[in-house]
Amino acid sequence: MRESTVVVGQTLKAEALGSHILVSWSKVSFLPDEDLYLEVFREGSLLASHRVSHLQQLEIDLPGAGDFTLVLSRKRRQELSLVSGFHYSPHVVFVSENERRHHLSWGQIDWRAVEAELKLTTGLSLKETRAFLRLLRYPDPVTGFPEEEWQEVGVSDRSLILGLIRAVELHLLDREGHSLKRIFRLEVIPPERGAEIDKISITVGPEEFYLYLTRKVVEPDELQLKAFWRIPQSLVDELEREFLAPRGLSWEKAGVVLRLFRQEGGSWQEFRPHEHRAIGLARDWIFPLIPPGLYQARLLLETYDGETLTVIASSNLCFLAGGQEGIFLLPIDEYRLFAYWHLEQESLTRRLEEFAAGDSVKTFLRLFEEFSGNLYPRPDKDIEVHLGLTNNWYLHLEPDKRWRIQILAVRGDGKLLELTPVSNPAQTGRLSTGANPVVYKTVDLPLEHPTIRPIKGVMDPANHSIGLLILHLHAHLPYIRRRIVYGQAGYWQPMGYPEEWFHEALVDTYIPLIDRLESLVAEGVDFKLSMDISPALSNMMRCPLLQEEFLRYIEGLINLARAEIERTLREEPHYTHAAWVHLERFEKAREIFLRWEGDLTRAFRSLQDRGYLEISTCAATHAFLPFYLSHKEAIYAQVETAIRDYEETFGRLPVGIWLPECAYHPGIEEILDHFGLRYFFSETHTVLLADSPVEFGYHAPVYIRGSNVAVFPRDPETGKQVWSGEEGYPGDPDYLEFHIKGGPLRYNRVTDRRSQQKEPYNRDWALAKAASHAQHFMEGRNFRFEYVHGWFWKKPLTVATYDAELFGHHWFEGPDFLYFLLKKIYHNQNQTELITPADYLARYPTNQDVFPATSSWGDKGTFDKWMYGSVSWMYRHIHQAIAAAREMAEAPEVDDEYSRRLLAQASREVLWAMNSDLAFVISNGHFIDRMKEFFFEALENFWWLRDLFESYRKHGHRDEGALRLLEISRPIFPRINPRCFARRKR
Repeated sequence: MRESTVVVGQTLKAEALGSHILVSWSKVSFLPDEDLYLEVFREGSLLASHRVSHLQQLEIDLPGAGDFTLVLSRKRRQELSLVSGFHYSPHVVFVSENERRHHLSWGQIDWRAVEAELKLTTGLSLKETRAFLRLLRYPDPVTGFPEEEWQEVGVSDRSLILGLIRAVELHLLDREGHSLKRIFRLEVIPPERGAEIDKISITVGPEEFYLYLTRKVVEPDELQLKAFWRIPQSLVDELEREFLAPRGLSWEKAGVVLRLFRQEGGSWQEFRPHEHRAIGLARDWIFPLIPPGLYQARLLLETYDGETLTVIASSNLCFLAGGQEGIFLLPIDEYRLFAYWHLEQESLTRRLEEFAAGDSVKTFLRLFEEFSGNLYPRPDKDIEVHLGLTNNWYLHLEPDKRWRIQILAVRGDGKLLELTPVSNPAQTGRLSTGANPVVYKTVDLPLEHPTIRPIKGVMDPANHSIGLLILHLHAHLPYIRRRIVYGQAGYWQPMGYPEEWFHEALVDTYIPLIDRLESLVAEGVDFKLSMDISPALSNMMRCPLLQEEFLRYIEGLINLARAEIERTLREEPHYTHAAWVHLERFEKAREIFLRWEGDLTRAFRSLQDRGYLEISTCAATHAFLPFYLSHKEAIYAQVETAIRDYEETFGRLPVGIWLPECAYHPGIEEILDHFGLRYFFSETHTVLLADSPVEFGYHAPVYIRGSNVAVFPRDPETGKQVWSGEEGYPGDPDYLEFHIKGGPLRYNRVTDRRSQQKEPYNRDWALAKAASHAQHFMEGRNFRFEYVHGWFWKKPLTVATYDAELFGHHWFEGPDFLYFLLKKIYHNQNQTELITPADYLARYPTNQDVFPATSSWGDKGTFDKWMYGSVSWMYRHIHQAIAAAREMAEAPEVDDEYSRRLLAQASREVLWAMNSDLAFVISNGHFIDRMKEFFFEALENFWWLRDLFESYRKHGHRDEGALRLLEISRPIFPRINPRCFARRKR
């Protein structure tokens, strides 16, 4: 692939990778009635016009080769002009959902005067005429709608009209179709060109020929290759001219054939030469069941009787590595572990034949119980397995023990052969609290954070409180950097596809949170809130492409809401109030988004810097960390990348971390301690089922023995009050119904959880309930603290942790509840004091020292959800990629800019594949194909980058264009350590 070309103007800058163009520009000011446009011209003809107000970057794909001109200019906004012959102008409403779908309604027309005029001039009554809309459109090759169309409307006063509308007229026609009278004409005046800011020219070369070979990832434990290519017409013509025509041949007697070669003994040998692969019109080819080795694909021009005329091209070298030899153990719950293994079949068969020596041989899994560093075989747990029929096993074992596993072969005479080394350890969960003695520890390390300060309140809770409250929101979404497909016909409404998740969360949760918290600050209300923002989410918040997409998304919602207001006014006026609620919140969301220049991390950073918010980090891509203890370098990579990204985003180091899914397994704390992280949050039983009784229960954090890391357990009562749809606040009859939509928006209140009969939403009722529930929540904490504070030698703590998206997305009034709660805590009481984790540890450095239990906050408090049979196959592939990434990171031969960029991008892809959301969504049966597509894409990108790395390391071959395209399309973690997967020295 060609290297990128860069063109720089006074304001504009464009980087071209083939026809993919990354355009950026410095900040430009414009008037309120203007918009910025980036337009693409070829030979003076306008090809595309992009509205780029409030943006500073745009990615576009140009249509083919040629010389293009990019123009950045200001334009006056589109206007409407109404022309009517009436003394009193008709009331005409024109609402556009988007540029090709519009709602038109009309009213306040003096039909008596119209009929009188018709009687005088034509002798006809209104009943003898027909009403038509005359639609005048701009040419549009996308839809192919006619430029002029007559559309009958009958007695209706509204119409849905489609296309790029230039003007629309309402006419009365006679029965022969002749226009008798034009009632009105509405003209859509396009944006007027204003000042041209900058203009640059860029050349896109002709379609490029390429042939690539890469690894294809599939669910089973097998190796596949994929070849893909592009053959431009110019090459087809050249082959015909130089090789076919001189021999009197045509394409009917010859064709392009794909052949695969494998390096054996230092020379290239064709692999499976008996397979005939005439490519025809195909663009790719899959090679199944491939053994490890070094491969290359070649395209040849051959006659149909087998004569090779020429080698058209050879692909890159593909270094196909086999799976990791060995057996690996992963935890699930109190009674189960999951084992998978990989043994090369040819080597295994040879070893077993040599070992058998004519005798019978069986293979089995041997379990070991590990205690105090020693391994004790458990023959009662041995399992006979047929290694040719299975490569994984769900093991049923005893709770609260540390296990290892090995594959052995046993001969008829009892002699044993070790087929794998002993595996990594994995621990089953604990069923009850241990009986070790209670021990306390003081961790007197310096702690700095803006929230470590006395909190203010009308009734002085800092000096009179009897209990402490941490409110923590977990903010995360998987990193999905894709555009929403709006379609060409004009109809669109939000459907909840993965590409929309980020935009939904901004509209429903994060922007309302910023709005309510900033309102509290403006009102002089002091508060402290705890929150983690995952690096995946913060990277999306800072992504220029997603900022551009969000503006398009929110403007689409605004237009939808306007159309819905007009529709409900006519058809269902009892829902108009709800439609207005949505319009107002969409417009407010756009305003706040633009106030922070599209980067909402700046808003959260500002709140943290002012001491209102403590932001902790999360694993870089929300990996389920206990499943990577067999490959600890992956956990180090997740945590190091998260910390580096946090520092770049928020300008300081994090004090604590949110473990994805609150998933804890012994051993994770040593990695957190290595990076200086002081705490994480957990499920309740993580602490209650510790190795010794916890004297404070879930009313205080504990330290993990052997580390300086504290665990803050979740309070179950506050969880149920807010999480539960049955018992909690969100199920109240006056709140907005989440599960039922009335069109593109939600219009009903819950009314009755057990009934499908719903009543219209009333915002005032809902706000009153949110205030009432905030009062109930506050009083519940005060009553609880009054009950327990005398039991302890320090103030009891309640840790209320929630998914951030519960507030606003699932529970529409959630941000209002938080607003009222923080306000009431400030004004109306002094028994409960808000605190953050850093503030607590600074105030109380002495806490109990324990070994917590293995746990998560998932279903049943275990790891089961992420280890269903539908997803357990994923970890084999990720572990193999991690091992390969480690080898790349530890390769000493190359250390230049190009190799560091290859390593960095390869690390990004492996980290992305570790995302726990993929397995979770698949386990729930949602978007299965889409989640697998994301997973395979990341791993295949990684193996492709590994091939580029090996080719550069061993042969000096570079493919700058291919690397740069991946860097542009998947730019997560700009400050990643290229060698983050290298093993750490203990």
